[in-house]
Amino acid sequence: MKKLAFLILAVLVCFSVAAERYKDRLFDVNVERDVSFAKNVPHLSSYHKITEALLLYAKFSSDATVAYFYTEEDKVKNQDLKMDLYTPKGDTETSRPAVIVSHGGAMVAGSKDDFNQHTVNYCDSLAARGYVTASIEYRLGVTLTGSDYQLHIDSVNFARAVYRGVQDVRAAVRYMRANASKLGVDPNRIYLVGNSAGAIISLENVYASLYKDFPEYIHVKPLLGGLDDYGESAEYSTANAVAALWGAVHDPKLVETSDVPVLLVHGTADETVLFKTGRPLSNLPGTLENIIPSSLAATAASYTLDLNAPTLYGSYVIDSVLTKRGVAHETYFVEDVFHEFYDEEPYTAEVQARVFDFLYSLTQKPTGIKKPVVLARASCIHMTEGNLGFTYSGDRTVRYRVVDLRGRAVLQGNVSRGETVEFDAMDNGVYVLQVAGEKPMRFGLAK
Repeated sequence: MKKLAFLILAVLVCFSVAAERYKDRLFDVNVERDVSFAKNVPHLSSYHKITEALLLYAKFSSDATVAYFYTEEDKVKNQDLKMDLYTPKGDTETSRPAVIVSHGGAMVAGSKDDFNQHTVNYCDSLAARGYVTASIEYRLGVTLTGSDYQLHIDSVNFARAVYRGVQDVRAAVRYMRANASKLGVDPNRIYLVGNSAGAIISLENVYASLYKDFPEYIHVKPLLGGLDDYGESAEYSTANAVAALWGAVHDPKLVETSDVPVLLVHGTADETVLFKTGRPLSNLPGTLENIIPSSLAATAASYTLDLNAPTLYGSYVIDSVLTKRGVAHETYFVEDVFHEFYDEEPYTAEVQARVFDFLYSLTQKPTGIKKPVVLARASCIHMTEGNLGFTYSGDRTVRYRVVDLRGRAVLQGNVSRGETVEFDAMDNGVYVLQVAGEKPMRFGLAK
C-alpha cells in the first residue's frame, strides 16, 4: 500500500513539474462579458429589409444567423464596442501576454461569443494556459446599393467596412495597453488571432498603420475618421504578433514595412479569401442562401446580389514578401483544402496546435520589440512654440483630436494642409494629440 501511494505521489510530482505556463492548462477561467473597450463609436443604423427580416426571425430561433446590410452610410448611431474578457482564476502573474481574437463572417456576420468559429474555445483554452484573452466585437455591415431587387455591393463599401474593422481592432489593442496594469498584461506582448474577416483586419493592423495606407477611394463622405479616433489613448495601436487563419491584405507593398512576427494558415483551394490574389467572397451569394431560413427563402430568392469586392492578396503573397525580405515568420499551408478548414478532421487539432505553439514560442523570447518595427515616415505634425498649437503639412484634410490623460476629448475637428490649430481655449495640463495617419503625440501645455 505504501509502495502504491509512493508511485501515485511520484506521478503527481512529475506531472506538476511537467506542466508549463502558456503551454498547458493550469487554471480555471473567469469570463467578464460585455466589457466596453471603445465608447460612442458610430455604427451604421439603416437596416436593409433583408436584415430586418433576419433580425425578426432571430427573435424566435436561437441558432439563426444575422447578416448585416444597410441602405445608407450617413445614418449612424453611437454605441460602445464590447469584448468578452477571459482571465486565469487565481493567477498572481502581473505581466502576462494578451491575445485578442477576432471572429470571421465576411464583414457582415459573426459574433464575439461564436462557438462555431472556435472563438470561445480559443479564448478559454488560452486563458487556462495563463494568457489574458479577449473576444471582441467589431462593427459589421456593408451598404447595399441598387434599386428594387437588383442589389449591389461595390468595392468602396466593402473596403469601408474593412476600414471600420481595422479601427476597432486598433481600439482593442489600445485598450489592452492603456489598462495593462489593471489587467496584469505586458503592454509589449499584445497578440492577435483572426479568422477570415477577422484575419484580414488583424493583418491590416500590423501592415496598414497610417490613414494614407488605405485606398483614397474609401475616404469619401461621410468620412470614417482617423484610425485611432475611437477608444482609449495609448502610445501605439499595433499588435506585437498575429496568427492569421485564411487572411489577406489589400496592398502587398505594406508588408515591406513591418517585421512583426506572423503565422499564416491557409488552404490553397480557398474560394472565400483566396490563397494567392483575387477578389474575395465570390461564393458569398451562395453562402447567404445557406443562412437564409426556409421561411424566408422565397423572399430571398427574389433578390439578385452582385458583389464586387476589392482585390486582396492572400497568405501566399504575404509569405513571398516576408521570405524575400528575410523576415522570420511561420506558415501552415494545406493543399487542396478550402476556407475555414479547422472544422475538418484532421485539421481541427492541427490548426489549434499551430496557433498555440506560435503564441507559446513568443512567450519564450525576451520582450523584444517594444514598438513594432515599421518603415520610418516624416511626421506631418509641427508643434508651434510653447506647444500652443500645431501646423499640419499633410496632403489631405484629416481628422484630429486632443485628449486628456483620462482619454476625454477636449478639442477635435478637421485640419488641412498648411493650417494651424490653436490650443488657446485649453487649460494647462498634459494632453495627447491624435491626427489621422500620424503617431499620437504627448505634450504639455503651460501658458
